[in-house]
Amino acid sequence: MPDSARSTASSAATARIAELERALREANDRAAATERHLAGLLEQAGPGMLLLAPNGTIKRLNRALGHLLGLGEPRQPWEGQPADVLFAHLQHLAAEPAQYARHLAALRTTQQPMLGELLPLRDGRVLIQDYALLPGQSEGGRNELFTYRLAPQLPQAGPASDMQHNELLQYLPAAVATHDLQGVLLSCNHTFALLLQSPVAELVGRSLTELVPASDPPATVPAYLAQFSLRTAATGLLPVQARDGQLRQLLYNAYRVSRAGQPAHVLFCALDTTERMQVEAELKRAKEKAEASARAKETFLANLSHEIRTPMNGVLGMARQLTKTRLDPGQQELLRIIQASGEHLLSVLNEVLDMTKISSARLELEQVSFNLRESMEEALRPLAVQAADKGIVFHATLLEQNDDVPRVVGDAYRLNQVLINLVSNAIKFTSAGGSVSISGAVTGRTDTHLTALFRLTDTGTGIPADKLEYIFEDFAQAGVDTARRYGGTGLGLGIARALVEQMGGTLTVDSQLGCGSTFQFNVTLPCAAGPETTLLPPPLDTGALRGRRVLVAEDNGINREVVRLLLQGWGVVVDEAEDGPAALALHTERRYDAVLMDIQMPGMSGVEATAQIRQHPDPARAQVPVLALTANAFRSDLDRYLKAGINDCLTKPFKEEEFYRKLVALVYPPETPLYNLAEVHEMADGDQAFVERMVRSFLLHMPPIVHQLQTAAAAGQWTQVAKLAHHIKPNLIQFGIADVEQALQQLMPVPTAGTKAPKGRAAAVQQLVQQVERVLAELPACLVSG
Repeated sequence: MPDSARSTASSAATARIAELERALREANDRAAATERHLAGLLEQAGPGMLLLAPNGTIKRLNRALGHLLGLGEPRQPWEGQPADVLFAHLQHLAAEPAQYARHLAALRTTQQPMLGELLPLRDGRVLIQDYALLPGQSEGGRNELFTYRLAPQLPQAGPASDMQHNELLQYLPAAVATHDLQGVLLSCNHTFALLLQSPVAELVGRSLTELVPASDPPATVPAYLAQFSLRTAATGLLPVQARDGQLRQLLYNAYRVSRAGQPAHVLFCALDTTERMQVEAELKRAKEKAEASARAKETFLANLSHEIRTPMNGVLGMARQLTKTRLDPGQQELLRIIQASGEHLLSVLNEVLDMTKISSARLELEQVSFNLRESMEEALRPLAVQAADKGIVFHATLLEQNDDVPRVVGDAYRLNQVLINLVSNAIKFTSAGGSVSISGAVTGRTDTHLTALFRLTDTGTGIPADKLEYIFEDFAQAGVDTARRYGGTGLGLGIARALVEQMGGTLTVDSQLGCGSTFQFNVTLPCAAGPETTLLPPPLDTGALRGRRVLVAEDNGINREVVRLLLQGWGVVVDEAEDGPAALALHTERRYDAVLMDIQMPGMSGVEATAQIRQHPDPARAQVPVLALTANAFRSDLDRYLKAGINDCLTKPFKEEEFYRKLVALVYPPETPLYNLAEVHEMADGDQAFVERMVRSFLLHMPPIVHQLQTAAAAGQWTQVAKLAHHIKPNLIQFGIADVEQALQQLMPVPTAGTKAPKGRAAAVQQLVQQVERVLAELPACLVSG
């Protein structure tokens, strides 16, 4: 393919991906807005709302439902409890408790959405109950939403009001009709007739089966009519076909009307949702297409990251080992070039990944306390050397006129990345003898926030006026020969602007061709609370790892060699495995202080191998710290590894200092308190007697449940174990019991009938029981009174 054709195809593909990504972001924004709207509805006065989690516990109930059912305040104790408790209360209020219980059980078993059901109460009130399903947070099931509202009391109508009602229905913009219980139309308004493109007189007397498309199943109308033998109200979608053959989808609310001395009939009210459904279907197709494109793009970049980072870890790792040997000046220079080239290749890869994260709104900013002036001055030091080597005059005055710049909270690395990208560009496009100047000043300050403005000016080549906005686009550069003459990916400025905007600031440029450029950006950051503390970095080798035994599971021989040399240099005893099964065999034979686990191994992945380790019957071996060695830099994947039981992640190629720090932290984890009563004290609001009552209740009721848990586990009754784990989880969380979350996650899923319970459950029960018993032994010490 000619280069021009390849370039055109690549540009078209890039434009299409960008279009699909925009569609995906818009769809995600709409989904988020819907979730916020639902959360708001749950708290507003109006319909009483009850939200159930997939496991059948109460996730949320609003104040209106509390008033309708006489629950009173507070509502929080209901949340997390089994829904059956609340439904038992509602059954007691129902006029026909047994019938209500049977109907509720059938409704929740079939999980078919239902709207407008009438629920008569003993006190004479009538509730209208709606039931719908909402997506859950995981694939384990869906949330159930019940809404309740009082049915209005209708006044008695006379001849005059009947006439007014008939006129209203005739000219109502909604389609309204009545039919008997066999589906024969008795009447309809003008909107209904217009929808079907037939006169009213022709429609009256026809059966609904004549209006439904012939392509629909024969049971469509019988199923619709059958609803009214079970209840008085129904809602749903009914397809009809107009005279010209057009298919229309009617969203209806229908009510069975019974009057003394008259045959029962159905009042049918509907809206034409055909166009809306077509738009939603098109949107769904576009969203699925955009998501597929985004997944393909992310998969490609993840594979690219792995294929580059894995060998780069070997290159840079061996280069670091060479720096520890005796080299002559010429060899040192060659080694410096190898390291610099490797770091440059890595920076190009990081830029591509950063832009991908930004474009998919998945780049997360850290929130840590740092000194703004010192951080940015440190970032500029190597660039000042680079400018001097090129013969460029370099000036930097950052916040020097502000003597008392407070520490701020934000992402120092990303803020420095903005500055480094801008200054690197300035140095790249400025010739020897030119100048680059950077200044920064505090432009606004309150008790809680600080606003700073940074300006960078160079005497470089400048940018044409028609390219000033174009240069911020992905892979965009000012000229077609820019990459050939100066290098770069064309991503730096786009990343800089995106980062500044994510921090709430703006980045602008002013430039003239041949006269240099001026970039400036502003950010507003929260001021850090508390006194400034200076943490000195620990020495690289403190001797803390000497004599420790570590298992290295890595399929790449060069990377195993890099890790082994580092570990042996720290006095660590190293065992090596080149795949998952070999690692599991060694883990079974010996005890390890830590496991270094490569993620992408052939056959059994590192995640799968870790899952097998966590199911070991010996609780101590099952909880061995696992440090993942991964070439994948996407945060979502790192989070997935942590949820799978991996303790921490190290991205290849890694720094020796970071490797040592993470490994020491896993081998010597900080001691966490056995329990934490902070949540109990917060609930007590200063009432110490309440705290003691809660503690005594825990000490009284927890031992029998623990005994039941042990008995059920010994008998292999894992369904009962799951119920008991569900039951005690809120109490364990409330008392801040440490090191029980993983055991609970393993025990709470209910085993499917006829399947064998997953391995490791017995060990999880043992760990959970041991931890709770330790708490039961120490908790009495916090009681003030005897």
